[in-house]
Amino acid sequence: MAALWKLPVILVCENNHYGMGTAEWKASKSPAYYKRGDYVPGLKVDGMDFLAVKQACKFAKEHVLENGPIILEMDTYRYHGHSMSDPGSTYRTRDEIAGIRQERDPIERVRKLLLTHDLATVQELKDMEKEIRKEVDTAIAKAKESPMPDTSELFKNVYVNDCGLESFGVDRKVVRTVLP
Repeated sequence: MAALWKLPVILVCENNHYGMGTAEWKASKSPAYYKRGDYVPGLKVDGMDFLAVKQACKFAKEHVLENGPIILEMDTYRYHGHSMSDPGSTYRTRDEIAGIRQERDPIERVRKLLLTHDLATVQELKDMEKEIRKEVDTAIAKAKESPMPDTSELFKNVYVNDCGLESFGVDRKVVRTVLP
């Protein structure tokens, strides 16, 4: 439908190569997900390289405005398990995780880029990290101290224009939509 109507839509597939605890090669005959959209072009993007992601998103935006939908398959990695009950170590090795961290970690890539091109010093990066940690810790403390929002807030600021969506939370009433 998106291709038929040439909708300006960017479809993103975050491929971390594991579905729950199953490696993609065990579950999919064709893991080239970006090629699966009939009549919708796709790109495979190194989702661990922020410059590649930025460039792909810029291209995708330009593409959809003129030609309709596009699929971006972001090739990324999940360092931890899928959930609290999944340690993530039963279906992959520590060496695999360490190798990805060493070779493809996005934060380390940016750090190396900044240092290699003399855009920052080691001390400046350490100071930034310290400042960011402090900001995150402050935000976490504030969130923990704040009361839980009322369920009436659940669907506020989700859509550009209010579409009449009513939500009900823990009282088990049904979520229903009243379209304008």
